Amino acid sequence: MKILYLLSPLFLALFLAFFAPLFSSYDPNFGDVTKLLFAPNLEHILGTDMLGRDLFTRILYALKTSFFIGLLSSFLTLVLALLYVFVARLFFYTFFMRLLDMFLALPFLLLMMFFSGFIEGNNLSMILMIALTHWSFVAKLFASELKRLENLEFYQAALVLGSTKIKAFFRDLLPPCFSLLAVLFVLNIVHAISTEATLSFFGLGLGFEIASLGNILNEASKAVFIGAWWLVLYPLLALLILILPLLALSGYLRKCWSVSL
Repeated sequence: MKILYLLSPLFLALFLAFFAPLFSSYDPNFGDVTKLLFAPNLEHILGTDMLGRDLFTRILYALKTSFFIGLLSSFLTLVLALLYVFVARLFFYTFFMRLLDMFLALPFLLLMMFFSGFIEGNNLSMILMIALTHWSFVAKLFASELKRLENLEFYQAALVLGSTKIKAFFRDLLPPCFSLLAVLFVLNIVHAISTEATLSFFGLGLGFEIASLGNILNEASKAVFIGAWWLVLYPLLALLILILPLLALSGYLRKCWSVSL
């Protein structure tokens, strides 16, 4: 029950985000030049930004965008990692593991900044870019866990009883890895949200026309010097509402399943 209380801010934020039109009649990209930099008031409960857009509406749509990117990129990361390890176990395992170490040595953030200059900054490209630069870490942990399980008696017994390596992989090795993969999935959502926010903050992520927490904070960095505190405070709180409950969930799952990373 305690974990439900910890996740309740996230559930509330996502509920508001996915049903944003029910809670706000404003367009997240429509600016009103007569309402530039309004402080929080009864009409705009979180104020307006430098273009006169309602900040509450922008944050709701940004929460949905950031969570959507985090969820799908984390799922794609796991799929790529699982496929890589599975193929490696079928052909030239040592070569693929050395290749994996090479991928891990690459500075993924610099790579993302480099490739972001050549691709369009939309949701799909951000999901692909995050997944393609994060799968190697998951693959390394997954491969290490499989190596540990291979030395246990249940796997050796399965091979002795006539099971092929492919059947043993799906029937005997993969199920015990579920807890590890579940924890990595949650942590990857957090990391993907943080990565998107970081890149968008520096103008290298999503296009400026897309409402995301990184883009809102990028705009807020220009307004902080003129005393528009609400443009910094509320987007940061929204980012924490996304990240902290997910970190608590990952810690809870690690404790329940005794997962070590």
